[in-house]
This record gives sequence, C-alpha cells and structure tokens, in this order.
Amino acid sequence: MNWRKYHYVVIVLSIAIIGFNSCKDDSESDEGTANFRVSMTNTVTATREYSEVNIDLQKISINVSSDTNASSGWVDLETNQGIYNLLDFTSGNDTILAFDSVLVVQTISQIRLLLGDNNTVVDGGESYDLKTPSGQTSGLKIPVNVTLLPGFSYIVELDFDPDQSVVKTGNGKYNLKPVIKATVVQL
Repeated sequence: MNWRKYHYVVIVLSIAIIGFNSCKDDSESDEGTANFRVSMTNTVTATREYSEVNIDLQKISINVSSDTNASSGWVDLETNQGIYNLLDFTSGNDTILAFDSVLVVQTISQIRLLLGDNNTVVDGGESYDLKTPSGQTSGLKIPVNVTLLPGFSYIVELDFDPDQSVVKTGNGKYNLKPVIKATVVQL
C-alpha cells in the first residue's frame, strides 16, 4: 500500500471513530434525564369582587428523593421571577414559571414557591397588602409525588383557586392561604 492510500484510510477511520464516539456520548447524556417545567393556571372563575390577586414569585424549588443515584433535598429550578396576577390565567391561559431541561431522573415529592414582599389583592378598586405567612420564609409547599422517567417531558400545572386562597380577616387585612391543585402531565 502506498503512502497516500494509507494516509487516506487513516483519516477516514479517524473520522468514523470520532463520529461514533460523539454519537455514543450524545445518547449517554440523554440517559436518566427528563424535561420538567412548572406552569400556573386558574380554572376556577372567581366570584368575589377581586380584580387582581398578585403574587411576587421569587423562586421555585423541588424536593427530590434519592431512589436513584441522585442526591436528596431541595433543588432550585430556573425560575421566571416576577409579579403574577392569578386572575390573568383563567379560560385556559397559563404561563411557565420554572423549568429544568436536563433534570436527573428521580422522585419529586413537593414543589415549593418562595414569594417576595410585593403580594397584593385589589378589592373594590382598592389595593391591599396580601400577607403570606409561610410564603416568604419556608415557601408555599405543594405535594406532587411523581417519579420522572428518562426521555419524557413533564409539566406540573399549578391551579390556584383565588376565592379560597384569599382570606379577608376581621380587621380589614388579607391573608394568602393558597388552595393549589397540582396536576402532573407526562408528554
């Protein structure tokens, strides 16, 4: 075999080996991962006089267990921080609050929403502070109990009930005691 043919064969084999290894690495990186996101909706039509129920979302975390090789505890998701009017998400409207595109497959037991200080309710045209006793310290915790399977996408839809979630106290103040239904959808 002459030098040119030998050189050509080495180059072709090298490209094939590199291509094979890169394909192998791509498939290995997909093992044990799932896409995960959290959205908010409001399927209950509010009957009270509230024209706004605003929450100041700072962070969303998930509580995971280690039934796989993953670590246990609270894991923060990429959160779309901001002030959200819960009444904007009626009639099939929703918004993505948080996501994780390569979440290691594991069991998720809870979702936690950590709220800021700018929570308000508008009642009769007047804006009032909406106190969230646990929302700003330990967060609003919602049970989900789902085990993610590799290669699938999941959406956790948080459905807020504003009528049951907002409590007017006897002294003209408002508290948020969230009534939230979480539905997990596997895509």
